[in-house]
Parts: sequence; C-alpha cells; structure tokens
Amino acid sequence: MTAQSLQLFMSRIIDYAGMYPPANLSLEDAFRNFVGYQTSPDSWMLSRFVVPAKRLTHLSDLMAGSPDGLTFTTLGRGGANADEFLDNLRLDISDILAFRKAHGAQVTADMFEVALPASAFDDQYALNDLVKQSAEMLNINGLTVFFEAPFNADWQAHTDKLFYALRKVKDKHVGFKLRTGGVTADAFPSTEQVAWAIAEARDSGIPMKCTAGLHHPIRHFNDSVQTKMHGLLNVFGAGLLAAENGLSQEQIQSILEDETPKNFVFDETGFAWKDLRVASSEITNARQFATSFGSCSFDEPREDLRGLGLL
Repeated sequence: MTAQSLQLFMSRIIDYAGMYPPANLSLEDAFRNFVGYQTSPDSWMLSRFVVPAKRLTHLSDLMAGSPDGLTFTTLGRGGANADEFLDNLRLDISDILAFRKAHGAQVTADMFEVALPASAFDDQYALNDLVKQSAEMLNINGLTVFFEAPFNADWQAHTDKLFYALRKVKDKHVGFKLRTGGVTADAFPSTEQVAWAIAEARDSGIPMKCTAGLHHPIRHFNDSVQTKMHGLLNVFGAGLLAAENGLSQEQIQSILEDETPKNFVFDETGFAWKDLRVASSEITNARQFATSFGSCSFDEPREDLRGLGLL
C-alpha cells in the first residue's frame, strides 16, 4: 500500500515532456501517451503535458476524441535579445489564446515556461523590466510563468540576477525553473549549485519547478551520460524539507548527495530523510514551493518507485 505521505509528495508532480530528449517522441506519439496515461492507476502522479507554443496549432489537430480536463504547460519561443523575446512572447500568447478558444473547457493551458536571453543579464535594470513586462503580459492572460536562466558558465551569477528580478514581481504569478540535467554530463548542475538554487528560491519566496534528468528517484551514476544524475526524491525531498525546516544550503546539499534509498522514508505521518521530517499535513503546502518537474518518461519514475517498494 502506498503511504499517504508519498501520495502527497508525488501528487501531480510529473509534467510529461515526451517530445524532449532523450525520448524525442513525435508530438503525435507523446500526446497519445499522455492521453493514455490519464487512465493509468498512477495517473495521480501525472500533471501537465509539455508542448511548445509554436506546436499548439498542430496539437489542435490531434485533440479530437481526447478526454476533457487535460492540462498543459507551454514552452515559449524565447529570443536572442529582449526585443525578439517580447515579439516571440506575443506570438506565444496568441497561440495559447487560440488553443484555448478552440477547445474551451476541454483544456487548461495556464502554465508557461521560458528561458530568458543570455544578453538580458548584462544589465540588472533591463532584466528587471523584461521580467516585469513579460510577467504582466502573461498574467493578464491567465498564465503563471516560470523563468529560466541559460545554463552556462555564468549560470549562478545570472540566476542570482534572475532571483532579484523575480523578487521585484513576486506578488505576480511567477516562478523559477531549475534545469537539473540533460543528455550530456555538462548539462548537469552540481549538487552545490542545486542546493544554492533551492535555498535562494526558498528565501526569496519564489516557487520553483525542475526539468530534465530527474526520471529516477535516487541520485546515482548513469553510464549513458557518464555522470551522476540527481534523484527526484533527493531534489524534491530537499525542497520540501528546506521549505518546512529552514535548512541551510549545506544541509540541502547533503540530501542531494545521498545515494542510499533507505534514508528516504515515507509513512502515514510524513516524509523523512534521516532525522529531518515534514509531516503529511505540511507536504501539500510545501509543494506550493517545489511544484513539479518535466520528464520525458512517465514510466521510469513509477517503475523505479515500485522497485524501491514505495508503490
């Protein structure tokens, strides 16, 4: 029997991103999977379908016969500079509004994710303005937005600037998107970087979501990418415990680095890592901070959880 704390921990946590690496499915195949997962006994773990805004017109052609109540998170086109970013954002919003109009109550498309242009981080004031203007454009159209800084050598400095900009508009529906992996070793942030980001988001009062590299529960070395991959229980366990227990960055990093499954305990009263604990009654609230993660696989996380005896 699945512990109540695990059900709360994993509830609607997986945004299905089957179109993205390493799965790289066609839109047709990925959407077919998503619709099929709706009737799975594990559908309680499934959240939104991840789709680029520019593919929504094509997705509309696939919607016939789909069940009502499907939810979507849309990826923006982005841009090389602020002007191109805003021009593309207007296109993204237009695509989303047309998709909503075409399908009405059948769909909920209320989440938006986008990477900001690297050039936007050259000037803090210009970045603040870009984040504010973008958030207002999206919010007025019923969209919550998660902003991402490009993952490169300047990622931490840029993300620090992004958090400053997000704090200026945190009364709006804005959040931070943390990239936790990819298909090459250099796409994975270190545990120190992830711990810093979790602590900074927590201290800023900014909700966060993750993407990539979290389709296995526990941190481990992965042969295909020749590096250690972050575990979803590590990252979200650290996020929930940090939110409810005021953990230091060093404590968060210790959770992220733990490769021992038995240290992650779910029972009817709560979730625990070693001697740190979050009660079941607090998990739902903490999940407002650590919201969801994008995964190209819905099968691997649940199969691994079964392998650990948690499902």
